[in-house]
Amino acid sequence: MAETVAMSPDGAGAPRGQVVTAALLVVAGVLVLFVPAGNEGTVLAPISEGHGLSAVDAVGAALLTVGGTWLEVLVVRRLPYLALPPRALFGLGLLAGLGVGLLIASVFSGFFWWWAVGAALLGIATVVLVPLTARR
Repeated sequence: MAETVAMSPDGAGAPRGQVVTAALLVVAGVLVLFVPAGNEGTVLAPISEGHGLSAVDAVGAALLTVGGTWLEVLVVRRLPYLALPPRALFGLGLLAGLGVGLLIASVFSGFFWWWAVGAALLGIATVVLVPLTARR
């Protein structure tokens, strides 16, 4: 069985290596998703007009999902040690939630270019929280 390692109350034991690995998975997933549509091959699963899942997209989405989920778990586990005021936490949560909502809405509806706004909002929350999570 895996051994659970608890973090000390003073915030020692920040999972820097894990944060870096998860962030690299996210970056790799985003880079794979930047492959132009003409080079991706055939669409394996059409999602909506203008959106479809190719094998290249599936690899990029898998890397992004694993890395992003790993980062979320690390951030949530470290929230008590980040010492952020409640309003800042609420604002960051609102930004991240709105960003994810716009990303999903852009795929399944006519909000085609709203994915960029959603990605920017989610990116702002990530850029604030991930470095705080990695620091001691």
